[in-house]
Amino acid sequence: MNIVQPSTERSRRTVYWTVQLLAWSLLVTLFGLFLFKHDQLSIDQFKVLVLFYFTGIGISHWFRHVIIRNGWLERDIGYVTPRLSFVALLLSIAAFLVMAVMHDLFFREYPPLLVPDPLEVLLNIINWTLLLFIWSLGYFAYTYFVRSRREEIRSLRLATANRENQLNTLRAQMNPHFMFNALNGIRALVDEDPDQAKKAITQLSAILRNAMATVKRNVVPLGEEIDIVKAYLELEKMRYEERLRVHFSVPAELEREQVPPMLLQTLVENAVRHGIAPLLGGGDLHVIAQRTAGGLALIVRNTGRYTPGKSQGSGIGLRNTRKRLDMLYGGQANFHIADLDGMVESRVDLPARGEQATINS
Repeated sequence: MNIVQPSTERSRRTVYWTVQLLAWSLLVTLFGLFLFKHDQLSIDQFKVLVLFYFTGIGISHWFRHVIIRNGWLERDIGYVTPRLSFVALLLSIAAFLVMAVMHDLFFREYPPLLVPDPLEVLLNIINWTLLLFIWSLGYFAYTYFVRSRREEIRSLRLATANRENQLNTLRAQMNPHFMFNALNGIRALVDEDPDQAKKAITQLSAILRNAMATVKRNVVPLGEEIDIVKAYLELEKMRYEERLRVHFSVPAELEREQVPPMLLQTLVENAVRHGIAPLLGGGDLHVIAQRTAGGLALIVRNTGRYTPGKSQGSGIGLRNTRKRLDMLYGGQANFHIADLDGMVESRVDLPARGEQATINS
């Protein structure tokens, strides 16, 4: 569920009321100019226009309430159009009755609007119906324009955040310390185990190739992400050897699920560097994927202890991860780190594919 910030909500409300008041003011001004041109504008006619102005604002605002309450802004135009027409007709009857009662009550010198002439009543209702229907179309057009602009801005921000995260992850992986250890390990294997050295070079190139290839992708299959995680861990095992004990629990049926690229790899790298590496005896690393009622859970558990601000959870990679999840899923994904049964658990809950906010909209 998206939580709208109070300042954003106030801004939207301000824009709505500004446009609403200006639109009805423009319409009343045009009517007034028409009457003035034909020498029909008087003080009483001006009062009638003021009554029309406030009636129009009230009825159209009520129309907006009906539209929002029924969720019509989320439906296609074929579904909405007949319902808009019907509600516009009902509200037009209400608008006519309000105008007629107020007019006949305060302007007794004029011919009454509540007359038994069916044709006169019908024409008034038709005029209001057309006016409100046009208003609703304008409101829909404005709302769609604002939403498209908002989605465009969010997509641009998401693309920027993705690229920034990929580059940061690539730099973190390929920092001199990591490269030094990886290349030294490979060099040591060249004479002792050439086949293993070739495998290590392949794994290192796979990490580089994936980091570059996923820069422009919002999501990748979980199986592809798992392959990169395994390649990364194989390189780290050359460094930590038996101190790094890895366990995978990823059902085959979940490998086609779409996840943000480098998301799981970032959690694993964080667990190795900040959780297991400082321990003399090393530790266990568990990589888990589970189907949940709300979608998909990605879990990384490692031996160690979580201290907020001092260990896992304070790095640039994890801050970027939170930012990416928020932008990609519109607040529907959750990410938290906590101690659990003597281990540190990093958990990401992704929404079901049909509920993904940004990817599917």
